[in-house]
Amino acid sequence: MGKRIALSSIVCFFVFAALVACSGAKKSFADGENGWLNSKINYGSVKDSRDGQVYKTVTIGSQTWMAENLNYKTDESYCRGNDCLKFGRLYSWKSAMDACPDGWNLPTDGDWIALLNKVGGQAAGGKLLKATKDWLNLGNGTDDFGFSAIPAGVRFDNGKYSADGAYAFFWSSTENRAENAYSMNLSYFNDRSDLNEADKKNGFSVRCIRENLRREGDAVIPDSIANFITDSRDGQTYRTVKIGSQIWMAQNLNYKTEKSSCYDDADSNCTKYGRLYTWADAMDSTAFFSTNGKGCGYTLEDRDMCTPRYPVRGICPLGWHLPTSSEWSVLLSVVSEGKISDDQFPRAGKKLKSKNGWTAPEKEITLLYMEENGIRQEVHVRTPEEMKRFVNTDDYGFSVLPGGFKENYWGYKEGGSRAEFWTSVQSNSSFVKNVFFLDYETTAFNSSAGIDYSLSVRCVKD
Repeated sequence: MGKRIALSSIVCFFVFAALVACSGAKKSFADGENGWLNSKINYGSVKDSRDGQVYKTVTIGSQTWMAENLNYKTDESYCRGNDCLKFGRLYSWKSAMDACPDGWNLPTDGDWIALLNKVGGQAAGGKLLKATKDWLNLGNGTDDFGFSAIPAGVRFDNGKYSADGAYAFFWSSTENRAENAYSMNLSYFNDRSDLNEADKKNGFSVRCIRENLRREGDAVIPDSIANFITDSRDGQTYRTVKIGSQIWMAQNLNYKTEKSSCYDDADSNCTKYGRLYTWADAMDSTAFFSTNGKGCGYTLEDRDMCTPRYPVRGICPLGWHLPTSSEWSVLLSVVSEGKISDDQFPRAGKKLKSKNGWTAPEKEITLLYMEENGIRQEVHVRTPEEMKRFVNTDDYGFSVLPGGFKENYWGYKEGGSRAEFWTSVQSNSSFVKNVFFLDYETTAFNSSAGIDYSLSVRCVKD
């Protein structure tokens, strides 16, 4: 295999000389008689304006991917001989983060998960994504979707190369710890496709995914995962998103009731954050829409526990309901990386919060708290590189915004830095289970809020 590539390079040099310079700048090396793309797939193409190289593209489900490994030269990107002509360059994670052309991104781990789910899951996804040639020991795939993954191997930090022909490693933009990030890995000896953490200094391949975003206020919404419903009561439209087996509203409810309010009593905040509801309002304690939450909520005369019938539609549109604490926990478990306890879900906050709209970190923060390996510890954050650990990724389009909350006696609090959501489950006669997110926390939390507070509402589909 190595001799064939070397011979191709020599021929390329003498035929095209300085016009093309053997970079594949005006033609995809993956195509044609000696290429490895699936001839049955209708590929698109994209030209990188920075260097003129052309890449085949393929749409799988709602995502559009490059069907070839990126070959744009950057600092901390590497070739073994002329292998870049075929395998693309191998990038450190730092370099990969800024390597994709305009309109394309380094995929998140959520993007990789969505791809693997579309092609049948991790157990057999590797076989369906691998190219039909060039893998060792009959480890070729069927390339059913035209992704055409080829085994470029790895470059280690010490400059040594390994595993070409045997493994493919593709970076994601999602960090795990300060020194590690997630990658999607394929192997010649099985049909699996796995997401694992790896040292950021390793040189891995890059597949870019097309940016397909729409901005609503401070939330950046991937079109590929957004659907919509219309609330027949007032005509308002809400984005929805499927995460795991659940379908959620991807925006806070903004249906007006007598006791609901806008943060700081500003209508513009209702447009941005949705409305804040007392628990009685959220549960529809007056049974205006359904009787399942009748009588639930705080009154001066009665703090008894109520006995709702689940699911509780509450203030939600028809066909949707106020989630239980268990339904929130299902969501957080799907997106988190383990859990510290039943009430703390590491990285779920980072993955569910909107990329924009949260309080911006200062250049120097003297003290923060974050989780590492299930241990909460002090963190001194002082450099832009370190600050990236706290950047929200909104991997699933859930787009939590910091709408704050309202206390009955003390007024509005923590808008811009905190989001709090009701559940339909009481903790005791004075408190209700809720979920909250904080600006400098990558964790999401289960907790309880006073029954007389006003919080945001996210509805889940029946």
